[in-house]
Formats: sequence, structure tokens, C-alpha cells
Amino acid sequence: MLEIDLRQDLYGFFSRVFSYPDQALLETLVKDMTLVANSLSAGSQQLLSVPSLRELEVSYTELFISRLGGVPVPPYGSVYLEDERQLMGQTSLCVQRAYEDEGLSHPEGGEPPDFIATELEFLYYLVGREIDALVQEDLNAARIAHQRQVDFCHTLLQPWIKKFCLRILQAADAAPLYRWSAEMLMLFCCLEEELYGAS
Repeated sequence: MLEIDLRQDLYGFFSRVFSYPDQALLETLVKDMTLVANSLSAGSQQLLSVPSLRELEVSYTELFISRLGGVPVPPYGSVYLEDERQLMGQTSLCVQRAYEDEGLSHPEGGEPPDFIATELEFLYYLVGREIDALVQEDLNAARIAHQRQVDFCHTLLQPWIKKFCLRILQAADAAPLYRWSAEMLMLFCCLEEELYGAS
């Protein structure tokens, strides 16, 4: 079982790596990938080289944003969870309500609330709430924050994350970073399922 602060770091990494790439991601990539691989006991599964920003921008765009013939890996939960693969369906509204229940607002005009990076960032936030409560020895607040993680994962993330990751692995021209990150995210989500199952 992963330590709680490590879980928060992992959610933070996956949220960054599945956001549009920037120079800040590249600057910490080697250190972050080592942390991820070691944390998930996958130390031998390292990328051989750091990609260029241009390579990541092209791969990210073609995988997740726009591509002739359709986007191979839509990064939105509703596409996987709605019967008609509908963007901004009922599941998107459920995600939005989960943010609002925590007092968080989702900016208008940006990505839909069920964007993969936003959902992972939300879990980063919830784990942080649990950590803060434990530091303050407020066990009730820690339990509430933990239960919110469990509820969000069970209903709004776990049901689609494996499909999302497998689509990345099936995309022959995906940048190695995204293929590696998909494998690591599936490993992490399996560990989280075990943790939440024990809760």
C-alpha cells in the first residue's frame, strides 16, 4: 500500500502528464518518472530518453485533441461512460457536482469537467485534504476526505480509466511518454482500487 503523500505525488504527476505538454513538464520529467516507476515497483520500466517538447505537442494533439479520421483517445470520461459516447453527458454533470461539493468551481470555456487531467488533479486535491486533516489530527475530516476519494474513484474514474489507457497503448504512433504513462496509470489505479476496496 502506498503512503498517502506518495499517492498525492502520483496523482499530481499523472494530472500534469495528461495536460497539454509544456516546458515545466520536461524540466522535472526524469525525476518524476523515476519516482513513479520506483513507487509502483516498475523501476525497470523507464523511458530511454526525454522527448522534445515538439514531439509531445504533436503526439498529444493527435492522440487527444484533433486528428484526421477522429481522435483515437478522447480524454473525457463521458465519452466512455455515456451510452452514446456523448461529450458533456450526465456523468460530466456528476463530476461537476463533485467539484462543487468541495467548494471548487470549474472555469467556463475550458475543458469539460470530466477531462482526465482535471479529474486526477481533483483526486490530488482530495488526498491533500486528507493529509491536512491528519496533520491536524482531525480524524473525522480525514475520513470524510478519504471517503470522497473512494466515491469519486468508484463511480467516476475507475469505470473508464482502463479503457482510456488501453486506447493509448493501442495507438501505434503515441509518443513513448504517453504509452509509458498509460501503463503506470493502470498500475497505480489497480493499487488504488485495492486501497479503496479495503476502506
